[in-house]
Amino acid sequence: MITRRGALLAFSAVGLWGVGRFLGVAEFYVIAAAALALVAGAVIAVRVSTANVSVRRHLAPARILWGGTGDVTLDLRNDARVPASLLLVEDSCHMLLAPTPRFIVPGLGAGRTTTLRYSLAGSARGRYTVGPMRLRVRDPFGLAQRIRRYRGTDEAVVYPHIEPLEDSPAPGMRTGSGSSAIRRLFNTGDEFYTMREYVTGDDLRQVHWPSTAHREKLMVRQQEQPWEAEATVFCDLRHSAHRHLGPHSPLEKCVSLAASLVWHLADDGFTLRLMTDADSRSPGVQPWAQILDRLAEVEPSQERALSPALQRLRGGSGEGLFAAVVATPPGEEPVARHPDVRALLQAGRGFHGRLALIVVGGRGDRGTETAAMLRSAGWRAATITPAQTLASCWRTIGGGRRPAPAYQPGA
Repeated sequence: MITRRGALLAFSAVGLWGVGRFLGVAEFYVIAAAALALVAGAVIAVRVSTANVSVRRHLAPARILWGGTGDVTLDLRNDARVPASLLLVEDSCHMLLAPTPRFIVPGLGAGRTTTLRYSLAGSARGRYTVGPMRLRVRDPFGLAQRIRRYRGTDEAVVYPHIEPLEDSPAPGMRTGSGSSAIRRLFNTGDEFYTMREYVTGDDLRQVHWPSTAHREKLMVRQQEQPWEAEATVFCDLRHSAHRHLGPHSPLEKCVSLAASLVWHLADDGFTLRLMTDADSRSPGVQPWAQILDRLAEVEPSQERALSPALQRLRGGSGEGLFAAVVATPPGEEPVARHPDVRALLQAGRGFHGRLALIVVGGRGDRGTETAAMLRSAGWRAATITPAQTLASCWRTIGGGRRPAPAYQPGA
């Protein structure tokens, strides 16, 4: 493909040839022929040198903490037998991660490899596509170029803002109990549960000889592993309740608080569930990284009330922790009779520990009244504004304990 410069030179050569013929100047013919030959040589050289340039992209890490950075490495290898001329490399990237990365590689010898690097900034949560890459090969004079587009892409996930928290988001529940509805049985543990027939691979030390003699076949003790503490984190995503959107909105504060609770509860050894008002069924236990992936992508929901989602959490066993991050009850209805507050209170009855963070984006008195009502029902509750830090309101919940060191995204 001829560039604008190459096309201009070609048209100039044709014009010069015409002027030379009109004036009868033979030197003009020579200059015109040399210019056309230069353009033709540039086209041939570009087509030959772009035969085999392979590209490999690597993201480290693929999950970026809010405020942190990630590195992208591009490895270019010339698999052809001839050198590649000037290479212009451009990788597609979302503007919230980085400006469009562009590189100039003066040349790449046959069989040689070069490495290009650029950084991604975790400035806004979300899942982003990095790539595809576009490679333009130009001759040294810039008269011709060939564009090669690569299809390969990668994904970068930016986690929500994770704020520093107290030493423990659930004091007194580190070794608490989990759900008694699901009993996890293993061939080793601390508590005797039942017996079963021996299978190949069982520990012979677990053979129960009296039962073996009675049944005339090998029987082993089936023992139960101590239950892990479970926590259910509820995040209110209703657009009607938060109203305002944007990076510093109450909705983003809710997502950030939910992510912070997930991060620190996982660090305390809790198994986790995440539920939002938009979920159509009760959630299952998920790894913390998978939950943060989900929180990185959540969008405002069109639900009007919390009760449909919270009803699915009722009927628990009275064990585990329930942490709710909700908006101030909307409307003018008294807080004591508001359906959102009543649904929250009823859902909390199925859990041993109850924690609530009320994000205040409008009238602060309704948020304060809601927190007081929850505390009177045995909850640990506090209000927080989008501009307020979690550590400052945590003293109200945790009894004024000394906060943990500030969280460092690059740590």
